[in-house]
Amino acid sequence: MKNILTAVTVFCLTMLAYHYLIYAALMKIWGVLCPRPVRQAAVTSTVSLITSAYNEADVIAQKVENSLALDYPADKLEIIFVTDGSDDDTPAIVRQYAENGIILLHDPVRRGKSAAMNRGAAQARGNILVFSDANAFYEPDVLRKLARHFADETVGGVSGNKTIRQGDGRIGQSAGLYWRYESALKSWESAVGSTGAVVGEMMAVRRVCFAPIPSNIINDDTYLLLRLTGQGWRVLHDPEAVCWETAALTPEDERIRRRRIAAGRYQLVLQPHLWPWRHPVHLFQFFSHKVLRALLPFFMAGAFAANLLLVEGRQAGKLMKITFAGQLFVYLLAVFGTLFPGNGRIHKLPNVVYYIVNGNLTSLQGLARYLSGKQTVLWEKARREEEA
Repeated sequence: MKNILTAVTVFCLTMLAYHYLIYAALMKIWGVLCPRPVRQAAVTSTVSLITSAYNEADVIAQKVENSLALDYPADKLEIIFVTDGSDDDTPAIVRQYAENGIILLHDPVRRGKSAAMNRGAAQARGNILVFSDANAFYEPDVLRKLARHFADETVGGVSGNKTIRQGDGRIGQSAGLYWRYESALKSWESAVGSTGAVVGEMMAVRRVCFAPIPSNIINDDTYLLLRLTGQGWRVLHDPEAVCWETAALTPEDERIRRRRIAAGRYQLVLQPHLWPWRHPVHLFQFFSHKVLRALLPFFMAGAFAANLLLVEGRQAGKLMKITFAGQLFVYLLAVFGTLFPGNGRIHKLPNVVYYIVNGNLTSLQGLARYLSGKQTVLWEKARREEEA
């Protein structure tokens, strides 16, 4: 029994270390030793910017103004807002910008974001489709940054760099650090072949590659990634194509957001026929980045439980005592981050640990909601700091 518990502890801790540290280092080294360059050019192909918005009256005018201020040839840019299901002032506010060329698509029936994206894509005329959210605001040069990669005929999609404006809470600080880590990892993955994750706030797709997203898909961005890489297209991350949004207002709002994302992740992980099996590098990256992320809560629980049994049974050697002390320290940091939120230097590490541990616990809630059928494509809207 001692050997089994030791093996479980070591295996689970190794998988955790692999996902968060070793895989990232491997991508960095692989990209340096065997890079796969991307041909870039100042592309000004026709672009359709498609924003899905549900009851976003608080921010929709700012989003429209942000879209109109983008630095891209006006005769090559089409701006579409899909507000299906909105029963607040969102459609009326967008309609006020008709003179500026803004296209409004509105249906009183709410069918979810994927259906809205499909509606926008069917209407769009651009050779590049850029999908966005209403609370994601773009830097002026974003479209030029995204479009330049499509000069390479192997590229089917490009995702941008999501950043978080911190506000006053620990959520902003920890989420901001997390997204900086994600951006670095996705950049290293792109140098190897294709990123293993994208963001729905800024996802550009070559029009000829786009096909309607199934109506039951929760995470439209990851589905697009799998579809493109499954067909052999490269999907890149551009760290210079920056968008920003504010952090969730409260821990509960953040849990709602992460829970629905986790449910969508499990939905795709549990459908292996969607994985890019014919393209080993893409498959390896998706497995390491997304599939293992879905398994992290189980690795955490397995490592702690097996290590605890060794210690309680007085079967733990020096190494197992050290690993158990290390795990206790990590969870104590998470507790500190929970009980004593703040933005100071002393809070930085506890905030990050809290964000990771809480995210993995929330992931289990997402799994339960997916398996029970409670998580539908009609996402609950998490409040943001600017909406307080």
